Amino acid sequence: MTLLPSPDYQQSAKLFHSATQLNIVIYSHAGDQLLDLTDSGTIQAFHSRTEFHQIMIQLAAQPANRYLHFVTATKLEYLIVGLIKQSQSVGMVVVGPFITNTFNREAVNDILIDNSYTVSERRRLEQLYQGLPILSSTRIADIGALLVNLFNHALVQSQPVKLIDKRARPHHTTLINVSAESQVQIEKRYLEEQELMDAIAAGNKQGVEKQQHSIARITELFSNRIPHQPLRSTKNISFVYNTLCRIAAHRGGVQPVYLNDISEKYALLIERQNTVSGLKSLTAAMALEYCALVDSVSTNQYSPMIKRAADYILLNLGHHISLGEIATEIGTNPSYLSRKFKAEVGLTITDYLNEKRISEAKKYLERPTPSVTDIALMAGFNNVTYFIKVFKRVVGQTPLDYRNSVGRR
Repeated sequence: MTLLPSPDYQQSAKLFHSATQLNIVIYSHAGDQLLDLTDSGTIQAFHSRTEFHQIMIQLAAQPANRYLHFVTATKLEYLIVGLIKQSQSVGMVVVGPFITNTFNREAVNDILIDNSYTVSERRRLEQLYQGLPILSSTRIADIGALLVNLFNHALVQSQPVKLIDKRARPHHTTLINVSAESQVQIEKRYLEEQELMDAIAAGNKQGVEKQQHSIARITELFSNRIPHQPLRSTKNISFVYNTLCRIAAHRGGVQPVYLNDISEKYALLIERQNTVSGLKSLTAAMALEYCALVDSVSTNQYSPMIKRAADYILLNLGHHISLGEIATEIGTNPSYLSRKFKAEVGLTITDYLNEKRISEAKKYLERPTPSVTDIALMAGFNNVTYFIKVFKRVVGQTPLDYRNSVGRR
């Protein structure tokens, strides 16, 4: 029979989550999830069964005033304290994931290699890291102390005392007459937003960069929309821009799976940003990232059936993909799909798949590591000899020659 924590622990967890906006999960001693307060369904499971029992053993060996700082093989970090009821250990409280450093593409590549992932997982991994809170060592220590105190003592219930100021206040009119000049400015703002969306939908980086000054100006304009709350006001307009960018990228032919990842990432980043200047920079970066997504994975130029086939290929580049598997996925005949694909794309499915994989491999060859064998496996080639053969046919050089030529530039 699983022991349940007292209501105090659940209330403490809810209080902690509300105050810090960090994910918190409570587990029983047997590993059952008793309470889950997480912001996103995309957060990966924090442990394997083996790791869970190892952590429980570590917790049992520590004094009650200690907390564990756990780092996974994929560099996700968690803070963990024991769950105590009537002097008995009945489980654990887990906070996270978070990170302590930003992850550039090289760091993500190292994680892919160390954990035997493929390029199919890279984008989602990048989105995950970019959406996580970055905690300093001081804040980690403060949060650890807070956890130890919250979950080692009974929670004192607070009671509000309501005070109402009944003094009369001067009335401020909320109606604003729109002058001819204001009308021109409003119309200009909507035109600039439409131009930004058109540039994103076209994958036009120069067009997006051209609109950056107007994005900053409109963000500044909206910072006073809620009186005396510039940060909240700026967050609100940043959320609007996230939606506009997502709609534009979808119009530009980006598969919804990609859009869901990037939209969730920026929603979290916007909410966690604590300065108006940081939000301005974030909004500018967001527009450029949506634009780059259109440029790299749009399949808008194809008919609906071929678009679905191309989307499936792009989402699964790092894994084995067969013509039959693609045909089954989109509900058509393999021979018919093969003919239609060649007619529209100008390449066979195999050649299209190989070209996309080689394009990914080239990005990794532009740095001294990883090895050619690791790159071949990450890109979805099961045979390094075949990878080298295809690479030479597509690029005109062997992978090593390409790496050396890039290094000399």
